[in-house]
Formats: sequence, structure tokens, C-alpha cells
Amino acid sequence: MNNINPILHTIKPGDTLYNLAMQYGTTIQNIMNTNPGLNPYNLRVGQQIYIYPNYENNQNYWVSMNEVNLLEKMNLVWEQHIMWTGMLLISIAENLKDLNQTQERLLKNPKDIADIFRIYYGNNVANTIEKLLTEHLTIGKDLIVALKNNNQSMANELNRKWYQNADEMADAFSSINPFWRKEEIQKMLYEHLRLTTIQVDNRLKCNYGEDIKAYDMVQKEILKMSNFFTSGILNQFPTLFS
Repeated sequence: MNNINPILHTIKPGDTLYNLAMQYGTTIQNIMNTNPGLNPYNLRVGQQIYIYPNYENNQNYWVSMNEVNLLEKMNLVWEQHIMWTGMLLISIAENLKDLNQTQERLLKNPKDIADIFRIYYGNNVANTIEKLLTEHLTIGKDLIVALKNNNQSMANELNRKWYQNADEMADAFSSINPFWRKEEIQKMLYEHLRLTTIQVDNRLKCNYGEDIKAYDMVQKEILKMSNFFTSGILNQFPTLFS
């Protein structure tokens, strides 16, 4: 590996050691060995790391690029999911005039996510995913409004529906891919709801610094979920990436 010069890579939004390893035809462990002290769970945008690429097997390299393309698309739609949710939260909390337009853009996200799954699982599955994600966002919006209005009884009922919706998503995803265990998906979705609730609470209380910290935690969790779904697709359909 050290017979070639390393590449100095600058970390971009959405980068993970997994997609970098795929992009450069190397392994996560090789990247970590080259960069002692590197924390794989805390890559900072703008951070620079050295990577020894391995392009000797050109076929494997292009397979890796196909995998990276999938991960990049998956990362993009899930990051847009939390970004526009955060924008909606701000619009509601601060009584901004862009509320309707922001909600309209956010509600395009379920189809964007579903369209990736549509390629591998068909229209019926994709439509179910789109429906469940739309419900997830709609319940979340109503929950923010209830909390803002101090309507605790309504908030409690919406929170119950939110977690019920998460259970339905765990059922739907786990039924189509043997590498997606229901319990694991459910755990990630519950954590997503928990962290989003922290973000909402801090924004409504005008704890803006804590709101930003919560968003960072939500982002880290959603990228973990994105990697999980990508890995499952790669394992279930290996011939599509050869």
C-alpha cells in the first residue's frame, strides 16, 4: 500500500470512513492506521486525512464507485429529511412567513427517499415507504405545534402515534430485506424521534446553542441509518453492483 503516494482528502458533508474506503478502493482499517487518533464517529467537515488508494484492480474500483454513488444518494435524501424538518421547526417556533413553502418542500422528501428504494423493491414497497414517511413528518409537524401551544394532552397523543408510525416503518423495512432486522431498525427510529424531540424542546425554549448541538446529534444518527440501509441493499443485491 505504501508504494504509492497518499491522497490528502478533505472531509465533506456526508463523508464516512465507509464511503471513503469504497471510493479509494481501500479499507476502513487502512484509513485509520494511516491517521492515528482518527475518530470514525466524529469526522469534521474541513478536516484533512491521508488515504492510500488502491486502484490496481480496476474492476473492483468501479464496483466500489457504484456503491459510493448509492451511499451518496442515500445520505443526501436523509440529510435533507432532517434539514427541512429543522427548517420547519424554526418556521413554526419563530412564526416565520415561509412556513407553507417550507412544509411543501419538506413533504417532497418522502418521495425522494422512496424513489431510491423503488429501484430495488418496486412501486408497491416504495409507495408504502412514502406513505409512512409522510405520516412521520405530518405527525411531527402537528406535535411541534401542540408543544408550542402547551397542549400537553394533544402532544402526548401525537407522540404515541409517532412511535406507532416508527413501529410500522420497522415492520415495512424489515419485511423486504433479510439484512434489516426489525429490532435494529426500530432502535434507530426511536433514537431519531428521541433526538428530534430534544431539538424541538430546545428550539421552543429558545435554547439555540443546545438546539444546534441536538441537530448535530440528529445528523450523526441519520447518517448511521443511511449507512445501514445502504449496506443492506449492497448485501441483498450484490450482482447489481458488479
